[in-house]
Amino acid sequence: GLSLTGCAVQENLRSGTDDPCTSMKNIVADYPNGFAEFRRSGTNFKSVTIYRAREELIKGHCEVWAWGNGDSAYVCTVGAPNPEVAESRYEQAVEQVAGCLGQQWVPEERVRERNGAAAGMATVFRQQGERSPSVSVHRVEDRSRQSVYLYIGSPGRKL
Repeated sequence: GLSLTGCAVQENLRSGTDDPCTSMKNIVADYPNGFAEFRRSGTNFKSVTIYRAREELIKGHCEVWAWGNGDSAYVCTVGAPNPEVAESRYEQAVEQVAGCLGQQWVPEERVRERNGAAAGMATVFRQQGERSPSVSVHRVEDRSRQSVYLYIGSPGRKL
């Protein structure tokens, strides 16, 4: 499953669902409905409402984001104490997502940029068909902070 574990001192990440692959497929399939089936209680912010996720691919770390224009995304975010742990979590997540989604999804790895400087990596999986979301795994370096996140949502949204 999407265990994404680091070293022993690490917070052990586990899936909040018995069958993460099936959950991921169901989440992807619910994209045209704005992940309505996966929304629990929500908090309103100015431009976005953030809902707790009903099925969490990474226990305690997933939310559904809904913007004012009807666009929404299923997002799981996990911090990492150092670049090595971030890298290993990122690689494991990419491998597991690829395994779940299967052959019809094509991965493309790209360098994330901020202000023209490299700021991590992202692997974006796309499938043919306009009702299909983009599924991506990101390793984000923000000054000294490291995080890894899984994004299922609109292909056009810049993260």
